[in-house]
Amino acid sequence: MSDRSYSDGNWIDPTDAPCRLLVRLGPGDDPGPALALPAVAGLVLEVGEEAAVAAQIEAAHRAGRAAFLLDRPDLVRRLQADGVLLNRPGEVQAARGRLDRGELIGAVCGTTRHDAMVAGEDGADYVLFGSLGAPPPSGIDALVEQVAWWADVAVLPGVAAGRLSVPDIERLIEAGADFILPATDGDAGQLARLAVPFAAQAAGQQR
Repeated sequence: MSDRSYSDGNWIDPTDAPCRLLVRLGPGDDPGPALALPAVAGLVLEVGEEAAVAAQIEAAHRAGRAAFLLDRPDLVRRLQADGVLLNRPGEVQAARGRLDRGELIGAVCGTTRHDAMVAGEDGADYVLFGSLGAPPPSGIDALVEQVAWWADVAVLPGVAAGRLSVPDIERLIEAGADFILPATDGDAGQLARLAVPFAAQAAGQQR
């Protein structure tokens, strides 16, 4: 992420940063533990009460991190979020039509390479492989292969997601994931453990 801010549209440039964490938070979850971790680039927020999610967004921005709404492109501008993550990649084109280019769109593409390519053509700014809340649908080996393929053929950043172990994350970093979004169910201790490989990555780059 270097010294770029969350708001300049370039925070997801894969040439500018090592692999980083994205963290999904539920309505009313405290963003503090996630934002305290240097490896966290941004939050993916489920929308409940607008006031609560607005407070999460404000906390992310104070910490210099991005904030994306899950499946609510209609609220991005009103809540001053940085963009949206869509569970249905077929909705990218419609979302692109209502959002400015600086408001970033991600698409959950599961295990489907075709969906990822089409989402990029439709205006997505990043794509996500895997699952937001379950183990990788086709297993970790298939997810690693997808991430490596995307890193080789595409310019758009790729996110790997799912219930992942520390060794899984190490493999995904090595495969070229730009971001990883692990399922932690709001467990701050688990998130801290899963962030360890990112600290090791940073230490290795400083040598």
